[in-house]
Amino acid sequence: MQVQRTGTQLSLTWSPGDIPAGSIIYQSHTVEPSASKKQLLVTDKETHLLLLTEDLPVFFTIQKPDGSNEVVGERIIPLEGCFNFRDLGGYVNTAGKTVKWGQLYRSSLLTNLTVKDQKTLETMGIKWICDLRSTSEIAAKPSPSLPGIASRHIPIGTAKNESSETQKMDIPKDHRVYEPLMGESYRVFVQSKDGFREILEYIINQAELPFLFHCTAGKDRTGVLGALLLKLLDVPEKTILADYELTNQYADAILGEMQGLVEAFSGSTEKIELENFRPMAEAKPAYLEIAFDEMKKEYGSVDAYLEKGIGISASKKAKFQSMMLEG
Repeated sequence: MQVQRTGTQLSLTWSPGDIPAGSIIYQSHTVEPSASKKQLLVTDKETHLLLLTEDLPVFFTIQKPDGSNEVVGERIIPLEGCFNFRDLGGYVNTAGKTVKWGQLYRSSLLTNLTVKDQKTLETMGIKWICDLRSTSEIAAKPSPSLPGIASRHIPIGTAKNESSETQKMDIPKDHRVYEPLMGESYRVFVQSKDGFREILEYIINQAELPFLFHCTAGKDRTGVLGALLLKLLDVPEKTILADYELTNQYADAILGEMQGLVEAFSGSTEKIELENFRPMAEAKPAYLEIAFDEMKKEYGSVDAYLEKGIGISASKKAKFQSMMLEG
């Protein structure tokens, strides 16, 4: 089943056999149907449903004739002031179980959230937000305070006690170095074991879900954390890489954010050829594979990195899976 949105037009499509005849399809604002639940269709031979709505997000609950329910959500949630906002639900793991929708969200920076966006996050019931950026990035582009939603700063790829003062940096003139630099940064992320441990143990121990995590572009640090969360749920590596690549549709938006950061941190008055930075704005599977290879080099496998490097024991992993998997 697939959900796609174009403006206010939302479509749900499925293959024959996915939804038995006589099933009832409902729409709701939340993953747990509530007062917002609306009946849309009793299926017969249809394989497509079209819905016009300004609601965000939308979840479809399929009530099947045998009494079982299946929930399908929107992967990409188009907020007004935040790009690359995505739901990690719906992926099927190696045991055939599905990651719950509406529990794990990833995004770019939240600096430009509109009032409508903030109300959407409230509707989604997000309990806490983790900012993976450096202290200096946060100082340059702070996140708004959101009533009722806790916020924690757990940086990845930099020290927690890093100075908040903006550090001027030199911008390499040879644009050919940017792709290798990206690969090196993913090796650095792997060494942020304390940060990953703090995040994962808080999720598992406190069970405070839904949870949103982000960096600047929602691509690199966010991409590695997203991959580790899905890996803990035994989602196949091929699926994890495909989810990572979804960021590529936002490459131009990422370049725009990079321009502001480059100007802020370089202090340069020279014209910046933004296109030279495109390798750093792309979500190339090879980047994430570099992180995986670094984990395997040190611990033998990504699973061993999670268990021995970060400290997520088999019992903690089982608890996380019981929280996050259905089916």
